[in-house]
Amino acid sequence: MVDNLSRRNFIRNSSATALAVGSAGLAGCTSSLPIVGDDASAVAVDEWLVELSFTELFQDDDLNDEYEDATLETHDQTDFTFDSVVPQAVFDNEEELVVYWPLEQGSDLRGKTGVPETDIDWQLSQHVAWEYEFSYTQTTWGGEQTYNNTRTASADIGTLSGSFELETVEENLENWADDRYSSDNDLSSEGEYEAFDLYQIEGQAFAVGDSHVIEASVDSALDPIAVVKAAIDARWNSDGNWAETDDGETLLAQFDAGHLAEGEVHTPRSVDSILEEQYGGSADIPDSRRDDLEEQIEDDLDDWETGLTGTATAHEFDGETTALQEVFLYENEDDADPEALRDHVDSNRNIGNRWATISDYSVSDEGRTLVLTGTVRTRALL
Repeated sequence: MVDNLSRRNFIRNSSATALAVGSAGLAGCTSSLPIVGDDASAVAVDEWLVELSFTELFQDDDLNDEYEDATLETHDQTDFTFDSVVPQAVFDNEEELVVYWPLEQGSDLRGKTGVPETDIDWQLSQHVAWEYEFSYTQTTWGGEQTYNNTRTASADIGTLSGSFELETVEENLENWADDRYSSDNDLSSEGEYEAFDLYQIEGQAFAVGDSHVIEASVDSALDPIAVVKAAIDARWNSDGNWAETDDGETLLAQFDAGHLAEGEVHTPRSVDSILEEQYGGSADIPDSRRDDLEEQIEDDLDDWETGLTGTATAHEFDGETTALQEVFLYENEDDADPEALRDHVDSNRNIGNRWATISDYSVSDEGRTLVLTGTVRTRALL
């Protein structure tokens, strides 16, 4: 699967959970596909992030191989995250960053394709997860019975942008597949789609073009070819863009590109949602224990976090200092409290705290979003 930032936890602590975007980098040539607002110096997040349709990706045949008359009943998205980095910006600021940890993102895909970070303009990763319920029938001594079962599934999309030699990338993919899998499980060609050559092996699919390489890695219940096609459609056909959803449009309307970024959309933060997340629901928790847990969660939940349902963060490196932008998305406009966020930032600016070394900062109120902008010391990101 596409690698996530190994410093994800640190970035969340230093600058809150973040959204993906990137800018500036090596100059790459265009492909034969039409270019709509895309160039070698930016990640057009509103054009690249995909709103995946679970029902279009779900493979009933796999489920029916395991269960008799299996039927998908319900499904809910449980996780949506994305990350990006512009390698050249990391190299340009290596004296302050000291190490190359931002480039750990996407290293798996670069290794499969044989494309080093020095040869790409930017890379973008997206992760989506679902919980789904299905029913199936089973014949027992008492007759035919219907049962329900719940499972999880996920899809990861990795995209590299640059200037690529198709034959070289495809040869590297074949070599990787030969080393990784047995001889009876080869990388198969799946034709072309919108000027991309498609390949598949087990739960992974690749779309190879001369200016972009896209990978999809999925669980067995999902179709990886359908995922890469959805990514292509979102970018070049404006079909299925996450930016056209309510949350995506609201969040991205306030978001600017950066050299290093990541993001997340999740269940709105509340006592009930945190209790569900940490304890899998409260049905089996005694009332006396539940009261204590709810009181503890309420004490730990800061005012500015209540109703928070997504966050976007971008870092723009500039030598000793880095420009920081964070966009906080709330379920309701009434939950967006700029004073509560400002007060929390004021008291968490020390090394090791959430907004270490931030200065010259401001908080603006934009409907369902709050936008924090400021400057941090670049070495505080380590």
